[in-house]
Amino acid sequence: MINKEQITTLCEEALEGTDRFLVEVKVKPQNVIEVYVDSDTAVNIEQCVELSRHIESKLDRDAEDFELNVYSWGLSGALKMDRQLRKYIGKDVEAKTKELGKLQGKLIGFDAEKVEIAPAPKKTSKKKPAEETANLFFERKKTEIKPAIIF
Repeated sequence: MINKEQITTLCEEALEGTDRFLVEVKVKPQNVIEVYVDSDTAVNIEQCVELSRHIESKLDRDAEDFELNVYSWGLSGALKMDRQLRKYIGKDVEAKTKELGKLQGKLIGFDAEKVEIAPAPKKTSKKKPAEETANLFFERKKTEIKPAIIF
């Protein structure tokens, strides 16, 4: 049976020396392998194909049948790693907590325990001035942070 550690090792080997990094590996029943990568810049389809081919070249299809999918982490996934969060400092993110629900704002900073976000200013009218809002601190393990998609 193909295991997560084996795929992780193959990915790290292939990504060494690049600005790409492994975010997550899932090995599902029937050997369905999902690999999620991110980058300090961007991940393109050719890079996903290159990683897929590297992994496939190290596995024996005659010994075990498998399905392999390599994905760029993308905008819809929560930011899990420091390296991902660092990329979004000063940019708009969406924080989701049980207590406050969803909140949009700028990622100010983070450490191992907390994330600091400056909430987006509330829309104002000509009659009512904008309210000053203090930065909010969220417990990292209880908060999902995603890039904000603003149209």
